[in-house]
Amino acid sequence: MIEKLNKLEAAFKETLKAALTHIDSEKIDEILDNRESPEFLDPWMEAYHAIGERTVGQEIQDKIADIRKDIFVTIFRITQATSLPAYISDDFELISSYCLHNLENKWVNNLLFAYLNHKIPQGNLLMKTDKTMKELLQ
Repeated sequence: MIEKLNKLEAAFKETLKAALTHIDSEKIDEILDNRESPEFLDPWMEAYHAIGERTVGQEIQDKIADIRKDIFVTIFRITQATSLPAYISDDFELISSYCLHNLENKWVNNLLFAYLNHKIPQGNLLMKTDKTMKELLQ
């Protein structure tokens, strides 16, 4: 599980650098508005609830928390915004839950695919892929 998590962390951090290169406060506001739209928020919440009560060991929970904190701080330093880093670190936790439990969800795969293509997922602008989570992380 740690190996999967390390691979996901590396991919996530690399792509965030590119996605945040030329971001300004106006673009951040647009992203936040789009993420709060039903087209994005409803499937996000559905994917979150589908995980249910699945858990991982304390070591993995601690590792996820550390990665989320690092993602939050990195994005905050770049943007000086608080909501965007919170949303992106939530995305990391959601994606990692699906990855670690070997669950497939097309919407979550699309969420990861957007990040891997240097995009911050939002609204109905989510990039589409037919690849599985495992294929995306290869």
